[in-house]
Amino acid sequence: MSGSLPMIIGLTIVWILLWGAVTPTIVVGGILAAVFVVVVFPFPKAPWTWVLRPWPTFVLAARFFWDLIRASVEVSWFAIRPSGPPASAVLRVGLRTRSELIMTITSELVCLVPGSLLVELVPEDSAIYLHVLDAETPERIEQFRQSVLDQEERVVKAFAPREERDAVCAQVGS
Repeated sequence: MSGSLPMIIGLTIVWILLWGAVTPTIVVGGILAAVFVVVVFPFPKAPWTWVLRPWPTFVLAARFFWDLIRASVEVSWFAIRPSGPPASAVLRVGLRTRSELIMTITSELVCLVPGSLLVELVPEDSAIYLHVLDAETPERIEQFRQSVLDQEERVVKAFAPREERDAVCAQVGS
């Protein structure tokens, strides 16, 4: 239960924010509700390990913001261009990592960029399914698939433990 203390505090803060006032009744009610949630719906212990490498993290963030700006301009153009919307597709991308944490971070970063939407994450197969905009040609589809794999590589270099990083980078050849 002591490991759940941060969760109880966080849930109590959310409870107070939802009520919009700080009174003894609301605080006690929030604590009781949080304890109830933590006891009845315990979180599984996740074997997630990660490290923070400053330079690869900076490269990951810089590239993410560049992709965000570029994709926003592209999607804006698709919205106003006279020829109508581009073809779209659901694409399966097989990731090289086995870490659910790395797969989740990669999926989130990919789907936060306009023009793609996460449909499903399948950790057992190390695969993600994405709905992508602008799937007009096989070249565009392959370009998008490669951009997802490149994003995965940047996430692995920034956050994965050494063994995972070395295994994924060996598959890439970098």
